[in-house]
Amino acid sequence: MRRPVAASGGRAALAWLAPASLFVPLAGALLWHPAWNPVALSAAPGAIAGVLLAATLAALERPAASGPLGLGTLALLPAVVWLGAAPAAWLAALAAVLAELVRRLLERWWRDAPLPERRRGSRVAAQASLAGLGALGAGGVWIAWRGDAADGLAAPVAFAALAYATPGLAFELASRRRRDETARELLRGLAPLAGELPGFAFGGLVLAVDAVAGRPLAAAWLAAAALLAGEAARRELGADAARRSLAAAVHVSHAGASLMASTSELARLARRIFAECETIVPFTYAHLELASPESGSASFWAGPGGELEEGEPDPPAYPPALPGFHRREPWRILDHHLLAEREQQARLRLWCDGRRLPPNAEASLAALVPQMSSSLAGALLAREAATDRLTGTATRRALERRLREAFDEARELGRPLAVVLCDLDHFKRINDTHGHAVGDRALQAAARVLAGPSRGGDFCARYGGEEFVLVLEATDGEAALEIAERLRRRIEQLALDAGGERLELTMSFGVAAFPALAVRSAEELVELADGALYTAKRLGRNLALLDLGGGRMRTGKGGEVEVAEPPPVRPPVFFA
Repeated sequence: MRRPVAASGGRAALAWLAPASLFVPLAGALLWHPAWNPVALSAAPGAIAGVLLAATLAALERPAASGPLGLGTLALLPAVVWLGAAPAAWLAALAAVLAELVRRLLERWWRDAPLPERRRGSRVAAQASLAGLGALGAGGVWIAWRGDAADGLAAPVAFAALAYATPGLAFELASRRRRDETARELLRGLAPLAGELPGFAFGGLVLAVDAVAGRPLAAAWLAAAALLAGEAARRELGADAARRSLAAAVHVSHAGASLMASTSELARLARRIFAECETIVPFTYAHLELASPESGSASFWAGPGGELEEGEPDPPAYPPALPGFHRREPWRILDHHLLAEREQQARLRLWCDGRRLPPNAEASLAALVPQMSSSLAGALLAREAATDRLTGTATRRALERRLREAFDEARELGRPLAVVLCDLDHFKRINDTHGHAVGDRALQAAARVLAGPSRGGDFCARYGGEEFVLVLEATDGEAALEIAERLRRRIEQLALDAGGERLELTMSFGVAAFPALAVRSAEELVELADGALYTAKRLGRNLALLDLGGGRMRTGKGGEVEVAEPPPVRPPVFFA
């Protein structure tokens, strides 16, 4: 498995502080240029405070995980016109920092606010510097265009928006660590940069109101827009935090019951564990490694697509790029051991993007681990009780329950149900001639063939000795006979090495289906399939027969057989 190589903290800090080293001297020098700072700032403290407050409130709303200012860009062009381009750049940088601090306060207030990531100090400085550089670019375009309202506002607003986005776009392209990204992946990562551009449209509208109705009304429009954006952000963060908190509490409290409701199959258990973990922890890859002395070992994993596969995952070195400006860092791997009676039964690992990990996710997952351990222990015990240790097929007790449920469902829904009894030919002779070890290998080889072509609703169980039973749901007699004939040919192709001697295997099959045969219970259906198997044995073995009723049976090759006398019925030992 590939392991990520993390960059050193100093190198990462220098990379993120590079925009600051460009913005601070440039914006500081332009403060002395009359074209960039035409208004005496000491004479306009109200305007400065108002624009800064509007930009900060609006910056709390970041559509499509956009850059540092989000909708705070709606205050940039009014700030350029009312205060000057250089002061507007400093206000943009300060608004980005203040918005980040406010969002952190909201995170603490709600404790589970779904912020996209926790930004480090160096990164906050870089984001603020990028906002300031973008504001300088927009201001430069506005100065070059001279912002003459008589010439129209659409073109200067559009070009100012593009100039604002240019520094962020350049920085994003320069800081990409993955050089193997496709064009589509790159565009997907850069697309949210456009999330800040709609703010310029409203900023242009504010300037239009300023030109037509005066600055007081324009300032009122700006304040109203900022308040609406801030309230939208507050409602979104609060509502989502409440939903996450409630969902985490519900899932932690009911996770054990939900896990116990799953089937005893290990693959389904792994899928259920992953599903329960996903409701608490946003992971990208998951791996469950099972180790039980009785049940053996198994390994399952799921990736971004959610499909369950056997084996171990091989994730890339870094998580996928988040939209907009986000640092690249290695996976955050949550590793837990699931114990039963102080013995390790499984190991659960989750590959998480640390930037998306909610604050209480790890604690919620830790609270779920004991319930998962208990559920896993119960599932393994149930699996051991329901699985034949030699062949890996189901036991007779599991067969009883499954067949009764399948028959009741078939009768209620009016759909077909087929039962196939399978018997390995001359098994006693194999044991007597070659020994029980070879006989066990023969049973295991036959079981692999019978249980292999499962279609989801099929069920294979060891009936006893050398006999097996197949339960084929939603399958009529003709289709079941075709399946039995196909299995018979596959068994016929098997050959075992018995002490240097080639040992060939054959198997006989008896098929009975409901509702083609008028039976009133699952026991009667098994008895008719057993009768067809008895007839196949009597006719020479290595044969598949379907009971058609009325003493007639059809062979797997399409012929028909008349039964002169009904086959003997075995004592009812199948169902206790």
